[in-house]
Amino acid sequence: MTMRCFERVSLLSILGVALASGFAPHAQATPFQYRYDDGTGTSNIWPNFGNASLYPAELMWGNVYTVQPGANVITTISVAFGRINAPQARPVRLSLYQVDASGDPRNSTLLVSVNGTSSLPQTNTFIDYAIPATTVTGRFFVAVTMTIDASSTSAPARLDAGGAANASNAWLFAATSLENLPLANASFVRNMTQNAIQGAFMVRATAIPTPGAVTLLALGGLLACPRRRR
Repeated sequence: MTMRCFERVSLLSILGVALASGFAPHAQATPFQYRYDDGTGTSNIWPNFGNASLYPAELMWGNVYTVQPGANVITTISVAFGRINAPQARPVRLSLYQVDASGDPRNSTLLVSVNGTSSLPQTNTFIDYAIPATTVTGRFFVAVTMTIDASSTSAPARLDAGGAANASNAWLFAATSLENLPLANASFVRNMTQNAIQGAFMVRATAIPTPGAVTLLALGGLLACPRRRR
């Protein structure tokens, strides 16, 4: 049975009220996961300053990703940790940066950071950390930060050599404190193409489309109400 024009407009009005109330009928955003690893890490990384006086330091590691169509709102950062000294449950900071066209995270702007706790060291098990839904464009950097000591037995950055093709997108930073510090000013910077074992970090990001985009597409057909010819 063909829906008449006034019926379609009425349905659109009802849906508009539902959207205004915070409900999107039948609009489900399918999550998309940004990842370079294959799920199995091959080594654990830490910065070797060669000078104990430089510790403790904050270590940040993560990957630069390119935004894919329909996956531009980051909602979750997932991390598989490497080797961590006791206590294994340590404070961590999860950060999302907007990167410029160069793709170099040293040229980036911090969008959001949240605090969490590490666990499950030396495993390939990912821990999910929810962040406020944040829109990114072009390229973005997803990273985790932890304070480490001078002992090489603490190597929390889990690297996967299976992601070597994306080693240029994997970065390591360290400084006495990286919080609110432009990454270009970090005292230690290394791209994983410079590492003896090249690879990508086991740091992922989950995204959804811009809120409402799916619903607007679904409603598009309702807007085209044909004119009645006389």
